[in-house]
Amino acid sequence: MTHAAALHGYRDTKRYLWPLATVLGGLPLLAMWLYTRTGYESVLWLSPVFFYVFIPLIEGLWGTDRSNPPKEAIPALRDDPYYRWAAFSALPVCYFIWITGAWFVATQPLSLNGYIAITVANGLMGSGALNTAHEVGHRRDKTAINVARFLLCLCGMGHFRVEHNMGHHVQVATPEDSATAMMGESFYAFVLHELPGGFKRAWNIEKTRLARKGKSAFSLGNEVLLNSLITITFYTALTVTFGLIVLPYLIIGALLSNLMLSSANYIEHYGLMRQKRPDGSYERVQPHHSWNANHVLSNVLLFHLQRHSDHHAHAERPYQCLRHFDTSPQLPAGYFTMFVAAWNPPIWFRIMDPLVARQMGGDMTKAYIKPSKRDKIMAKYHHPEATLQAAE
Repeated sequence: MTHAAALHGYRDTKRYLWPLATVLGGLPLLAMWLYTRTGYESVLWLSPVFFYVFIPLIEGLWGTDRSNPPKEAIPALRDDPYYRWAAFSALPVCYFIWITGAWFVATQPLSLNGYIAITVANGLMGSGALNTAHEVGHRRDKTAINVARFLLCLCGMGHFRVEHNMGHHVQVATPEDSATAMMGESFYAFVLHELPGGFKRAWNIEKTRLARKGKSAFSLGNEVLLNSLITITFYTALTVTFGLIVLPYLIIGALLSNLMLSSANYIEHYGLMRQKRPDGSYERVQPHHSWNANHVLSNVLLFHLQRHSDHHAHAERPYQCLRHFDTSPQLPAGYFTMFVAAWNPPIWFRIMDPLVARQMGGDMTKAYIKPSKRDKIMAKYHHPEATLQAAE
């Protein structure tokens, strides 16, 4: 049977767009080249301007795509190696850009503005590495796991695969999950518990796993410890090679990458909560426990991360097979636009809090609300009579 026949007539309209995630991740290289040609440090801001100004504008014109692959086509789509290597290609490109950036800040006569620009640009590129690691880190074969490992180690997030796969996916949309944001909680308050909470949860998961095998948490069998050592070794090698001047570039760039990943975590489940059953356990994860977006460009650049409901329902389903659900709450814009809103809490609350209330049907007892904001939010949005009227 030919590949086309195996797809039962389905054609992935985004098939040849997926490599854009890696290609556009290379914008810092273009910016550095333009600087060497023109001497203008302003060109070093190309990458952040492109992703957070031009992409929102482009998406407003491009629109959305709600189409899904048919069930019969998913096996062939899943097994097509093209998609696997489209994601894997990020690994050598990201390391090349990161190392080139270290060389660049160490050898070029940059002002503070230029140094900050290249650090920000490569930090954003690093967040793309983390997003790709998130995608391939759900596969079970050793090649995919190692690609995810080294993409995460690039930005000091070696604990993420453990924390995300065995922590977040289990506890998502509950108060036990440090990576689920409460309604009324700002992005900045969220980060203060999400980043340390993620590392702590990953360490405890590995500690428990190794204890069952009679091993110490401080053995190299601990994925969190091993990956942290890989990052430290890599950063040390770059510092020895290029000098102490690269340390701020490495540390701030990694932190920025982490904050971008936190931005995604913040918006993906904001205010959504799984309800408890009579026995005290939580209901299973449903499509309405994740915010989704079908904006084409950001979905391509993020490997369908925005089809988050299907990802939580089928964590091992690769990005090209993820589906849209009509029952999933929808964001008003793609992630890059929503990130900018999230970094401005008054704007974020004005946009998202009414959407959370609408998703709850006016019954705010079903929302995940920050305790200190609960009375204010309940007074403003809790209208359970609206639910009763709709039912009648």
